[in-house]
Amino acid sequence: MSKNKPIFLCSTKAGSGKTIIAIGMFLKFKEEGFKPGYFKAIGDAMDLRPKTKTDKDVNVITAVVARQFSKEEICPQFFNPGFFLDEILPEETPAVMAHIKDSFESMKSKTDIVILEGNHNVNQYSAINLDDIRFAKEFNANVIICSPIKDDDDLNTVVSAFNYLKLNDVNVIGVILNGLSETAYVRIEKYYKPLLKDLGIEVIGGLKKSRQLEKPTVAEIIEAVEGDLICGNYIKVKNNLIDSFVIGAMGAESAASYLRKGVNQCVITGGDRSDIALVALDASTNLIIFSGNIHPARRIISVAEEKGIPLVVAPADTFTISEQLKKIHTHIQPNEIQLCKAEFDKYIDWNKIPK
Repeated sequence: MSKNKPIFLCSTKAGSGKTIIAIGMFLKFKEEGFKPGYFKAIGDAMDLRPKTKTDKDVNVITAVVARQFSKEEICPQFFNPGFFLDEILPEETPAVMAHIKDSFESMKSKTDIVILEGNHNVNQYSAINLDDIRFAKEFNANVIICSPIKDDDDLNTVVSAFNYLKLNDVNVIGVILNGLSETAYVRIEKYYKPLLKDLGIEVIGGLKKSRQLEKPTVAEIIEAVEGDLICGNYIKVKNNLIDSFVIGAMGAESAASYLRKGVNQCVITGGDRSDIALVALDASTNLIIFSGNIHPARRIISVAEEKGIPLVVAPADTFTISEQLKKIHTHIQPNEIQLCKAEFDKYIDWNKIPK
């Protein structure tokens, strides 16, 4: 089979659904007899438990989708997105770019087509000339813009990104608009698709908001609240999903009625609230977080150990923890791979993607 131009998935902002699309596309190409590859030039250098420098999404893709490639082949470079100048200065870019290009050429030589996943947005790493435009041109790729859509202003961002890429002689084949709500999805169909068509911008499809794919894991929550696991086996519980969060600040009687209605919940309460903790341990609870670095009573830990429910102690107060949890960036889990494929098949027009 002849070589095909790489397909580059870039974003207008984080949370664009790129990884879901990349996984679905990879599996679709494989299903049709291609030998696809996946490549992410720059991953996020994360402090994971156990610690590894591999980007979280790359971990999943390597383990489940593209097992024939090593993590180093798939993602050759890592930076902390917020503080990358501590790790690289502009004068070091040529050497880093050469390393990334060598890795990409190696991936390309082993595959029929490479799916490239870009940075969190098209401008990221522009200061060191390692942004998506540079990679798209270096790798001679066809670009698809992926964008989360909340309201009309997000459409402005899509059009601006399209124009910016075209001005830089990047070949954009279309956009994928991912509705963040049912209202947004209705507006995409009613207003945005006709408007984009008039502007000469091809709409390849758009994912709907997936509740299942947005659920955070115990590991992501522990990281977000900077907590310590005081009960439970991290390896066993890290990928458990949380459906909802409950602040346990009410009286025990009210808590009992409320918590027993929840499923796979995470309860946040004080370490001195043994009454709330005992009710939570008797409900469908997947995690309890104790705020203010206050450890629970020994009998709470004993019951949690018996029921297999992890307990975490976090330094912040309950309100701050609730704010930290709102900012969690969830990642695809190994058991969600086929769901990604199903979402891709349902919402993306495969015929508009060049083979």
